[in-house]
Amino acid sequence: MSKYLLLIVAVIFTVPSYAEFTSNFGVANKYMFRGVKQSDQDIVVSGGVDYSGPWGIYAGAWGYTGSIEDFDTSEANAYGGFAFSVWDIAIGLGAIRYERAQQTTQTEYNINLAWDAYRLSSYQDEDSNQYHEVSASYDFWGQNGLSFLVGMTQLDGQSDETFNYGISWILAMPGDVDFEVGVTRHDDEGNAFILGMNQKFSW
Repeated sequence: MSKYLLLIVAVIFTVPSYAEFTSNFGVANKYMFRGVKQSDQDIVVSGGVDYSGPWGIYAGAWGYTGSIEDFDTSEANAYGGFAFSVWDIAIGLGAIRYERAQQTTQTEYNINLAWDAYRLSSYQDEDSNQYHEVSASYDFWGQNGLSFLVGMTQLDGQSDETFNYGISWILAMPGDVDFEVGVTRHDDEGNAFILGMNQKFSW
């Protein structure tokens, strides 16, 4: 993860003054990735840095760990791309580099379409494995939000698809703090309950 953070720091000192940077810090009872639990630890801590520049360019780094003493239960990601709008539809193209425990690395390329509260995302990695997701987010009752998602994983060379589902309730609190309660279901992994909190910082 350190090399990704060094890259972000280098970008900070070379980008124009009108670029925007944010960072985030979070804690949760588990980290789920597409309906699959990634760490056996009871508590995971996460943090990241994001850059938003001109012409829709974005970049960032994010990581989590389930143990400060044992980074075998950790993951670091670096990502970048650009986004633009056509009429009322937002379009994004990007790439994500995952660096997981035991030196497992993987790169995914993605395209995202968003309109109003709805979003369609498609990912494909270097091995032609695919993941597609449809999601929707709604605001209600002041600072409350509700989000839904349905995802499908298609492994290269296999005819069967695996589905995952999720629903989350999010409460936006003062200080750019979000409190989240969620439930996920995966065809193979079963159900999971998620409780977390995340804070965003603007530079």
